[in-house]
Amino acid sequence: MEQVGFVRRIIDDKAELEVMRASGCGNCNGCGGGCETSTHIVTIKNTINASVGDLVELKANKENILKYTMIVYMIPFIFLIAGIVLGNSYFKSIGNSNYELLSFATGILFLVISYFILRVIDKKIEKKDKSAIVMTRIL
Repeated sequence: MEQVGFVRRIIDDKAELEVMRASGCGNCNGCGGGCETSTHIVTIKNTINASVGDLVELKANKENILKYTMIVYMIPFIFLIAGIVLGNSYFKSIGNSNYELLSFATGILFLVISYFILRVIDKKIEKKDKSAIVMTRIL
């Protein structure tokens, strides 16, 4: 996946880039919706010594993107399901008549906990400096 980013500012050895989000449609104008795409701000390591105002080519490492996507989506999903199953079996075993509602609430609690775990994982990945997206050249 290759995209173009606009260097907004330089922060130490990192660059803050403005990148156009990829649209889900092909911009065919068939629907009349216009499919307006917004920009996304990313901060990545400035490996090519880009300056403010430069257009740079960005390349994504497919393996890292897939791995990070699995982490971001699967950990919360697993925690949600685990919370519902554990809550269901616990509240059912103690004879609570509202065990379904309480098991759902337990699932939501586990989901919230998973987001804190994701933050810890994100910080570890950031420290390892394994970038999923890198600058390849100045355009």
